[in-house]
Amino acid sequence: MEKIVRLGLVGCGKRGVAIGRLFRDHPDCRVTALMDIYPAIAERAAGALELSEARLFADFDEMLGAGEVDALLLTCDPTVQVELACRAMEKGVHACTEVPAAFTVDDCWKLVRAVEKTGCKYQLMEQTRYWGFVEEWTKMREQGELGHVCFAQGEYVHFEEVWNNWVDVETGEFSTSIGRPEGGQWEPTWRYELWADPIYYLPHTLSPLLRILGDRVTRVSCMGTRVGSHTYPEENPPFREIEYALMHTAGDTVMAVGAGFTLPYVRRGSTGCHWYELRGTKGSVESPRSVEDDFRVWHPGMESFEGMDVSTAPIDADAQQAKSGHGGADFKPVDTFIRAILEDGTPPVDALLAAEITAPAILAAESARRGGKLLEVPDFRA
Repeated sequence: MEKIVRLGLVGCGKRGVAIGRLFRDHPDCRVTALMDIYPAIAERAAGALELSEARLFADFDEMLGAGEVDALLLTCDPTVQVELACRAMEKGVHACTEVPAAFTVDDCWKLVRAVEKTGCKYQLMEQTRYWGFVEEWTKMREQGELGHVCFAQGEYVHFEEVWNNWVDVETGEFSTSIGRPEGGQWEPTWRYELWADPIYYLPHTLSPLLRILGDRVTRVSCMGTRVGSHTYPEENPPFREIEYALMHTAGDTVMAVGAGFTLPYVRRGSTGCHWYELRGTKGSVESPRSVEDDFRVWHPGMESFEGMDVSTAPIDADAQQAKSGHGGADFKPVDTFIRAILEDGTPPVDALLAAEITAPAILAAESARRGGKLLEVPDFRA
């Protein structure tokens, strides 16, 4: 009988259920435990996932001590994911977390050192690097079709009026209110607090760009709108509408990258709220700017851009996998994590790469708070 990875789901909200379903359906995985600090939410998730035999926990250490799991999917509050992932790996349990991997450079180092010390597998569940057009652009760059990429830019500007801004700490229920809701014991969620520096969420943009470039960021400077929302002036929450960073890579590419979550903006077609462009000495590529737009390419001698027959679906995705979330890419990190465990391989977005796509965003937030000061990014592989 082939080995099966026993997986525990930590954080049983909507995102946990969505990714938990992909793990549940993977032929080499079985979801054996669910943990949430709110028992009713864990029970609801078990029902939604049809996991009547899975054990339910309200305490993280109790779940680890029960010996029910070989690996964890952490879709809980991202501000505690590093701590929980490291505690799991200390117990010999593999771990994967959601974007962003960390909120401090020290936590990036903690992830790297935990993997080095324990030998466990860690993976950041970042999806956009697996998009089909990213794979195609990577091949184009590697084969010299773009020449040297001198400039790259991208952004993740994702406006929603229904973000879960507040949580009732007694029940675990969320509120989308901008101001503190009345009644209940409401506390701001990580999302509400993150909007003060939306650039923290930049790994969704850095990951595909750095994959295409085969590069890492060495220096960063960032500026943003003031703290205090222009979109919600009456409520005046501590939001910055947008932050944009200039970055320089080890391979001599300049990048302009930004993020925002409270600024109304047009959707980018099949890439949703993401947009990317690369300009090289032999060609340029760009993703759609709106729903009427398409992927396109330009080379010297051409009068204008031409359309590209590419999409977000990973190149090797079958019809069912292409229906998974994030344009068909959600299944990919699920499969690569399971494969890395069973085959003793290295996950594509391991702790080192997770640190490389997360630390520049962390330092960008610090730079913005310091008026755009230029900061050096550590070399985690040195």
